[in-house]
Amino acid sequence: MNERALVMGGGGLLGIGWMVGLAAAWKDAGVDLDRADLVVGTSAGSVVGTLIRSGIDLAQVTRLVEAGLGLPATALAKVMTGAGLTEGEWVSLFQAPLGDAPWPERPLRISAVDVETGAPVMWTRDSGVPLARALAASCAVPNLLPTVEINGRRYLDGGARSGTHADQAAGFARVLIVAPMGGPKYALGHEMLQKERAALQAGGSRVMVVLPDEATAQVFGDNLMDPTRIFDALESGRRQGAELAGAVREFWN
Repeated sequence: MNERALVMGGGGLLGIGWMVGLAAAWKDAGVDLDRADLVVGTSAGSVVGTLIRSGIDLAQVTRLVEAGLGLPATALAKVMTGAGLTEGEWVSLFQAPLGDAPWPERPLRISAVDVETGAPVMWTRDSGVPLARALAASCAVPNLLPTVEINGRRYLDGGARSGTHADQAAGFARVLIVAPMGGPKYALGHEMLQKERAALQAGGSRVMVVLPDEATAQVFGDNLMDPTRIFDALESGRRQGAELAGAVREFWN
């Protein structure tokens, strides 16, 4: 059995901020998430999973989040509302910071859903898909953001099939699932996560699930795409991450 899998779920802009805060707090506590033998990322989790796999300094990332992800105000407004955002503009938001950066060397799976068939897809380093397009597709929230064309087919947010795709971690001894939308507030995501967790445990995996606590849920509110609360989400992640650091360290290390 493989040892560690890290599953990062969807959760919009605020989910990105929260998960970056968690990861930074855990790293400060001696938890290296990049030790995972597999990272699975869905939507917002694909972004944070890629950051972790790329070995980018999380302190630098937190500064970027504090600055509103480094995006122009006009771009943030378009992301928040989807108004007038073209596919090219959407992909460029991922392409600009990545440049020609290759996929990380260590195993990373990024989820999306085929618009026409509804079938899930998992892209990896071996899929021949540019990293920026894979991320843009995984984060393309239905009816809000543009779908993304890859190899002649169109794809949208992996969260349309599962908020976490934790089933991808089957066969791993330890599975750490971070799920911004895995709580009871998000009924479908919560139900799917419970099924995925039960299946992993039935297969012999130890599973730890991290969900937003009550204070974080208050920060999230009803709009996970609100860029004005990214800093608050980051700070909530740092706080919650510090509170959970001991338990996560014992589970992961």
